[in-house]
Amino acid sequence: MKRRSIDDVPVKRFHWALTTMAAMGVFLDGYDLNVIAFSVLLISSYFKLPTTGTLYALLLSSGLIGMAIGGVTFGRIADRIGRKSMFIIDIIMFIIFTALSAVATNVAEIIIFRVLMGIGIGADYPISSSLIAEFAPSKERGKLLMYGIMFYWFGVLVSGAVNYFVLPLGFALSWRVALGVGAAIAVPVIAARWIMPESARWLKSVGKQEQAENVVKKTLGGGYQIPEQGRAGTGELFTKHWKVLTFVLVTWFAFDIGSYGFGFYTPTLYYELGITNLKTIVLFGTLTAPFPIIAYIALMKFIDRTGRKLLSLIGFAVMALVLVALVPLVMVSPYALLPLFIIFASFEQWPGGILSFSYSTELFPTRVRGLAQGLATTVSRIGGILGVLLFPVIKGYGLIYGTTFFLAFILVAIAFTALAAPETKGQSLEEISS
Repeated sequence: MKRRSIDDVPVKRFHWALTTMAAMGVFLDGYDLNVIAFSVLLISSYFKLPTTGTLYALLLSSGLIGMAIGGVTFGRIADRIGRKSMFIIDIIMFIIFTALSAVATNVAEIIIFRVLMGIGIGADYPISSSLIAEFAPSKERGKLLMYGIMFYWFGVLVSGAVNYFVLPLGFALSWRVALGVGAAIAVPVIAARWIMPESARWLKSVGKQEQAENVVKKTLGGGYQIPEQGRAGTGELFTKHWKVLTFVLVTWFAFDIGSYGFGFYTPTLYYELGITNLKTIVLFGTLTAPFPIIAYIALMKFIDRTGRKLLSLIGFAVMALVLVALVPLVMVSPYALLPLFIIFASFEQWPGGILSFSYSTELFPTRVRGLAQGLATTVSRIGGILGVLLFPVIKGYGLIYGTTFFLAFILVAIAFTALAAPETKGQSLEEISS
């Protein structure tokens, strides 16, 4: 009797536990990026740094710069030495350099330490999404992947609460405590990841058949087989898979320009448009976080039924509509930015989550999955860096030019998704990549 594949296993408690532990890196990313989006206002006041200068933009984007380096570098290493080893290394990097940024004595030190911290988080994206996908059953893989990326907004929610409660400590101390809390949260993650299993698919892909079978037996039970793994090399990523690679790189790059560029400057826009009470700004950020979580819950429900492509297009369309409506509405009242950003942040999760944890992981063979996801992470973060650096320059000519800049890239993402996005629902990873 032929054994069933691990793709046919019903979702077990193991899947949820594995996905939760894998998602802690995404949680830390959400925490850290939201902390700096607000803390930069305090840091700039403390170090007398103008909010319109290049150094301010570098401070905001320093974590993204590190992620651009870490994604492709460590994604490839994870394909060679395994998911689990890199999983632990990247969290250790995050703890060390986040803690150092909390005690930095000048802006240059903060930027350097945050770049190094970002390298660790950049490494976590390709590893965590690959590990989740390589254990998930085909018919519910989308749900588990969206559950994993949803933890980004749990991180945002916690960071908003931390920002709010440490604000009374004053400009000199509150941002240091907020950054330091991120390092403290990450410490127990090391222990949890130490007991996680290595990917059975990866073990089989590198010829460790017996170890792979043992992992499956211990985690999923006996009687399940691991699908045959292709021997794809790096060259195949740029030959056989170049079309889907181009789709992922271009679309995720365009998405991150609009997503990070607009998202990072939201606290700054509140401040520049006249909402100068810092408690109000941090409260607005905290109030926003539950809505994207709700959007992910909806995405988890529909992604394996409706598929990836249609939901991505709907999300991109809503993002574009918000950017069109933003300037006339915020000119009436700066408080209009809150509902607009809630809508933007909620619906951007559909294409954003699918690109970062679904398409960029599902479309490529196991032997090069880490490299492909890492490369996509790197290119997307370059887009995010450009959005953060260019938005204040373009906005200097008028807010409408800044939103038009973002809108142009979202329209590019819509076009590429409509023309080039494949549908992966219900298929095994091997069926998709072949």
